[in-house]
Amino acid sequence: MNRKKGIYLLMISIVSAMGGLLFGYDWVVIGGAKPFYEVFFNITGSPAMQGWVMGSAILGCLLGVMVSGSLSDRYGRKPLLTVAAAIFIVASVGTGAVNHIYSLPHHRNV
Repeated sequence: MNRKKGIYLLMISIVSAMGGLLFGYDWVVIGGAKPFYEVFFNITGSPAMQGWVMGSAILGCLLGVMVSGSLSDRYGRKPLLTVAAAIFIVASVGTGAVNHIYSLPHHRNV
């Protein structure tokens, strides 16, 4: 293998590893918040609700990954990052404004 291909393979490996590292970090942060939102939303006695709340995070990540690649190819990275930042701001404000678990739309059917 020539030097250029080796560097290219190394860079792809580093980017992939960083993606996995950041995803794992996000998952740990969500897990660290678990004891606090369980008490706040009074779901400590409901394993089904706890599982749904934790599963919603991974479901959202999965859906985002499925959509973002094709949108990035079509519209470019910069506009997509701007939209992602706007969605993040709206979701953060919405999450902070919720006082009850059933106020979150994706928890109504659990």
